[in-house]
Amino acid sequence: MHSPPYNLTNNIFSSLFDEEQIPSSSIVVNDIVNVDNWESKQFNNNNTTTTTIINPSPVCIERYDYYESTEKWLLGVFALPFILCGLLANGMSILIFSNRHMRKQSVNWYLLVLGTSDFVILLGAFSVLTLPRLSEILVCYYVTPVFYALMTMAQTISVWMTVAMSLHRFIGVCFPYQSGRVLTARNVKGIIGGVILTAVLFNIFRFFEVTFEVCWMEPIGVELPVLRMTALRQNELYRKLFYEWAYTLIMFVVPFTVLIAVNSMVIGAIHKSRKIHAKLNVREGNGARKQELAKEISTSIMLVAIVIAFLLCNTLAFAVNLLEKLDFQGLLYIRLVPWSNWLVLCNASINICIYCIFSERYRALLFYYLRCFKRKGGGGDINNQNNIGFNGTSMSFL
Repeated sequence: MHSPPYNLTNNIFSSLFDEEQIPSSSIVVNDIVNVDNWESKQFNNNNTTTTTIINPSPVCIERYDYYESTEKWLLGVFALPFILCGLLANGMSILIFSNRHMRKQSVNWYLLVLGTSDFVILLGAFSVLTLPRLSEILVCYYVTPVFYALMTMAQTISVWMTVAMSLHRFIGVCFPYQSGRVLTARNVKGIIGGVILTAVLFNIFRFFEVTFEVCWMEPIGVELPVLRMTALRQNELYRKLFYEWAYTLIMFVVPFTVLIAVNSMVIGAIHKSRKIHAKLNVREGNGARKQELAKEISTSIMLVAIVIAFLLCNTLAFAVNLLEKLDFQGLLYIRLVPWSNWLVLCNASINICIYCIFSERYRALLFYYLRCFKRKGGGGDINNQNNIGFNGTSMSFL
């Protein structure tokens, strides 16, 4: 296993990055690539493959390090089906929340952006975390600097979109009379646009943190690209200001504090609403009010469930980040890093389950699109959604 500070792809929440090479997978392939020229392969009399290096003077010489077994299996083999299912699930969520029936409610706009950011996270994780642990694919090294930056942008959007969604629901539940004036479509669009713009600006320098070069790998005797920190990433002032302060505060301390505080109050409001709903059930002639209150309770529970899943899946990443800041990078740290990544990938994949449990309208659209895809145009017009069949018990927001 390589030295502990390898966290560019080990942990997308991590601030450190190995000063040497990114560890390679334990699978050494025969098709070896030289960055300047393709290598020519010859066969000896024993029909075993030998490699002739066209460029005999590599720029650097590095020792080929194998991935730790748990990391390889967890983030390579086991993560692959989660990522593929998550990509399909988030793709479906993007399709559903962009539907004209769903766009009528502003809270669904947060969920649309959240699904998009989770899709980007999983796509980047496949290229940066999973694929390199399955095989030495040349493109993995070339796309890592770009996908690394895109993943961090998407993660920032995901974190703060969850915060914005929680604040939206907090205002709607705890300040119902002011919510109509505050939560206008224009304000919601401004908040979403502000989160996206801020996330892009906050992570823009990530594109300039990583580069790669081709090195001769010992003892396997081949040339492979390895990732390096740029001068910007190694700058002490940049690391101190961005990673030790800004990153920890913006990605962990502030959002976790806000989410816990706000959703605690929302849960309290839900408890009070349940008592009111129970009283209304005893009385006669309050059918409309009971139905409206039931919708609000269900919506609040669903959004709180999304936040709880987020907190549960990201708490370990928070702990790993704190261990870095305390410079505690022993065996415990090494063991926790792959699991923190696993939980992050799970969080990006499981929201569809919450939507299906709590949102009748989401389920109706999901079944509708699945039928259309199954028919492949044989009678199912994906653009004709007038007869989807939302009934009177559909949720007010979803």
